[in-house]
Amino acid sequence: MKFIFCIAFLFISAQNFAQCNFYGSIKDADNANEIPFAKVVFSPMDSGASVMTVADIFGRFHLENIQFGYYTIEITSIGYNPTAININLDQPEYNESFQMIRNTNLPSVEILYDAPFESNRMSIIDGATLTHSKKTQLVDIDKIPANTATNNARELYATVPGLNIWESDGGGLQLGIGARGLSPNRTEHFNTRQNGYDISADALGYPESYYTPPSEAIQSVQFIRGAASLQFGPQFGGMVNFKLRPASQKAFEYRGSHTYGAYNLVNTFNSFSGTIKNRFSYLAYYNYKRGDGWRDNSAFDQHNAFAQLKYYFNENMFLSVEYTYMNYLAQQAGGLTDALFQANPKQSIRNRNWFNVDWRILAANYNWKITNRSMLDLKFFKIDASRLALGNLDKISRLDDYLERDLIAGKFDNFGLELRLLQHYPIGKKMKGVITYGARYYQGQTSNQQGLADSTSDANFSFLHPDELEGSDYIFPSRNIAGYFENMLQLSEKFWISAGFRYEFIDTKAEGTYREMVYHPLTNELIFDSTYTESKSNQRSIYLGGIGFTWRISKDAEIYGNIAQNYRGINFSDIRVINPNMQIDPNMKDEKGFNADLGIRAVKKSLTYDVSAFFLYYDNKIGLIDKKLSDYEYVRYRTNVGKAYSTGIELFVEHKFKLNPKKSAENYFSIFGNFAFVYARYGNFDNNAYSGNWVELVPPVTAKIGLRYQTQKWRFSYLATYVHKQYSDATNATSDPDAIAGLIPSYYVMDASVAYELNKKITFKSGVNNLTNNKYFTRRATGYPGPGIIPSDGISFYVTVALVL
Repeated sequence: MKFIFCIAFLFISAQNFAQCNFYGSIKDADNANEIPFAKVVFSPMDSGASVMTVADIFGRFHLENIQFGYYTIEITSIGYNPTAININLDQPEYNESFQMIRNTNLPSVEILYDAPFESNRMSIIDGATLTHSKKTQLVDIDKIPANTATNNARELYATVPGLNIWESDGGGLQLGIGARGLSPNRTEHFNTRQNGYDISADALGYPESYYTPPSEAIQSVQFIRGAASLQFGPQFGGMVNFKLRPASQKAFEYRGSHTYGAYNLVNTFNSFSGTIKNRFSYLAYYNYKRGDGWRDNSAFDQHNAFAQLKYYFNENMFLSVEYTYMNYLAQQAGGLTDALFQANPKQSIRNRNWFNVDWRILAANYNWKITNRSMLDLKFFKIDASRLALGNLDKISRLDDYLERDLIAGKFDNFGLELRLLQHYPIGKKMKGVITYGARYYQGQTSNQQGLADSTSDANFSFLHPDELEGSDYIFPSRNIAGYFENMLQLSEKFWISAGFRYEFIDTKAEGTYREMVYHPLTNELIFDSTYTESKSNQRSIYLGGIGFTWRISKDAEIYGNIAQNYRGINFSDIRVINPNMQIDPNMKDEKGFNADLGIRAVKKSLTYDVSAFFLYYDNKIGLIDKKLSDYEYVRYRTNVGKAYSTGIELFVEHKFKLNPKKSAENYFSIFGNFAFVYARYGNFDNNAYSGNWVELVPPVTAKIGLRYQTQKWRFSYLATYVHKQYSDATNATSDPDAIAGLIPSYYVMDASVAYELNKKITFKSGVNNLTNNKYFTRRATGYPGPGIIPSDGISFYVTVALVL
């Protein structure tokens, strides 16, 4: 009897876990033309939650991991009668074609995008966002074989062309990415978001991102390049949005990922989520990470927590509230000179430098599908955060004097409200249009203090003289009011155009005091001491416009193009930071310019590619140059260098080869290539020593090649990365005695990983980063975490156990 019971149990369990992949296409019954944007819903006939997706512009859709069973498939699209069929899913893979008959009804259209690749472009309509004609990338984190415990950006974003990545710490505490000649420093040239709302320190005065969500919590990462300025703000780099994994449709689900790695890396991620009566969902996770670091004096300890509650009033309306908390303490090993790096990149000559970040974000989202053709999305966010930088900022060519350390304390208190609306409308009987429009209000206040702290080696973040700081004490209030619209029109079945406009009112201020102290060079006696009061205000109105087009040239391919204006305000909070390695021009001006793209892209069943040319122009480009202090001393000077441009080719291609497709759709081999070729120069100026120089932080060539082999149980991956040499400042200096300027040499690095799925609940993963233990670096820092060369990590390994219960 027990034997029969066990057999029955195993049979039932196998049926419950049996899953399939479903590929479909939707066509017009009269002319066999593909129908884009059709909504497809799979509803179980017995019980369970429905699954929804939307066909892409070519009328195709794809769903993975659908449990076997009887379903009703319902398809709706603007201008067509609804279609419904019943089907029994009992095979590993399906390829079906559906036909629809025209009518005058105009049902709902929601746009999502899915394809069997690790990286795809975003859907043309995503919520209340239009991505038509723009260069976009959608990175599916679950499909990326990467070291998620350390948020390894080199692996996670391997399929995004043209990114220049800074590797500042081995724990992945901060993300540093740039593109097209823009600095990767804390991703400051991108509008960085989580679930659609801001997460950077101060979107106006200090747009650096000290917080990045743990990779285990992310479902996908959305990239929209420079043309994102019309809908998301005027940053030159575009928009990056981390979409967190939604709550499970089950009543309760646990997801865990537990990692041990080299240099005593310990990472544990624990998530709990569920949905109750299809009305209320909850999600919470906690992530703890610690490690000793590859270099001496580089240990870190991080806590990250998140909670979300969502209530569905009905199928067309929901309200969600979420809270994010992150805190970490990291010892910073400091920089190295070129000679020290060549001798031993693991060494550290600074043991008193520390960095502490505390980040808290409260957000709410109200979403209402008003009618079958319109929707409203309202987001609110509140950021309460701080960062503390402690240590010796003196030139790295000098030994630590073990005197009092510099302490820089920044606090960020801001909030924002964004309203977005989307409206579908018909144009005659066959054509249609979509418009998105909205408004934004943002208010922030950043405070920044600099003074002396104790001379110990401990993480004591306290000023010695808080009422009489030796550096500066400032507040930077800011206010922003913006409005935008972007309209997409279908002129024919194959040609779409879009146009948009954005208005920005920006009000930034700087109020505070700074102190100048001069010491005798021989006796170190204080000979001058004076405190100055300063108050600055800058109000401006910014007008941005852009246009774009998409031309469908075949069933699988389209040509796209766009041009959009960009703008980036100066960071007031940088102006009064005292740094012996760098001075800042107090009269810097805002940067202005534009981005343009022209490309061709396609998605086929086993092949996807995107090849595009770009041109980025900016006026008043901010960069670093040499400033002469005396006949024997120079300092790096941050100022408006002049006009600059960046142009090039970005290419991504991926091909999948199925192995034994009749046996299993999960068996395949794939290869992808990611290449960027960039030419970036400063313009020709009269009486300017930097005229015609190469723009800094622009590798002329970046290349990544990835290989993947997967069976039903095993996954193997290999990634090779090459980055060509680049200059680190506008003077194009090849070396510097203090290592804060000079060439960043060419380098290559390889990563490999393997995963074994024991069952649907347990997966084992392991990998090696920097497989050949190459010695290289990606940045030269003028301040924290340097100054000097910041070496990248050598060879390391990790082992992970992932659970879904």
